[in-house]
Amino acid sequence: MPFLLLLWSAAVFAEASIEVSFIPDKIKQGDICIITIKTNPAKYKITGNIFDKPVHFYRNPDSNVYSALIGIDLNTEPDIYNISLSFENENGETIKKEYEIIVSSADFGTQKLTLPKEKVDLDEETLKRVKNEEEKVASVWDIFTERHLWKGNFITPVEGELSNDFGLRRIINDEPRNPHTGVDITSSEGTPVYASNHGKVVLIDDHFFSGKSLFIDHGLGLFSMYFHLSEILVNNGDVINKGQLIAKVGKSGRATGPHLHWGIRLNNARVNPASLLNLQLEEKK
Repeated sequence: MPFLLLLWSAAVFAEASIEVSFIPDKIKQGDICIITIKTNPAKYKITGNIFDKPVHFYRNPDSNVYSALIGIDLNTEPDIYNISLSFENENGETIKKEYEIIVSSADFGTQKLTLPKEKVDLDEETLKRVKNEEEKVASVWDIFTERHLWKGNFITPVEGELSNDFGLRRIINDEPRNPHTGVDITSSEGTPVYASNHGKVVLIDDHFFSGKSLFIDHGLGLFSMYFHLSEILVNNGDVINKGQLIAKVGKSGRATGPHLHWGIRLNNARVNPASLLNLQLEEKK
């Protein structure tokens, strides 16, 4: 459990009860951490900050439980970090609390490859295309829906075994390349792909590297991505239900065979989808 530093700013809160917990207890690079806060009395406005970014809380309307998800980017330096929380009651009185969380290193592994130069270096026209596609994707991370759209726990979007290559560092022809920012699920071409949770489609495109690609906004800065698809069965702007058929597995883009690349972003942190699957997000009372 993270170390607790209390900064009480108003004696009026002496009667208040605020209980804060973090899951998982041990946090490493690429993880998603859920903060759960139980309060008595129930009604507070809770805000927070970590990594110089806001922490977005949501509340089960039928209880005194608040929750927030924190993404630990795969490149976050292992260290001790402060998370600041502020609790404002109905009278406008405020408590401030600070916690320390310890981020440990993750062993992502390294893959060294030697490939023909023409398979690695892109021509000028392709470079322009890739840059344009990167700008489109960057605009997705600027979207912010001020409520959580997901309902309950996330599900694996396709049948198959999740790879363990999230965060894998690739060195091609002695040059470091971008790490692998998702998990691969090997499956036959045409296998149904289902939405991992409720949300809204915010981008559909066909990219040089990721092929036919689909991005879903789940609210509060949480997005899921589905790459290398053979077919996309939804449209931009569609509201999606968990478990809804949204696409089919393919090998479009730079892919050696049919599989689904499934990625998760949380407030622009590149996080391991397996970490999200391990969290219990059913609303507590």
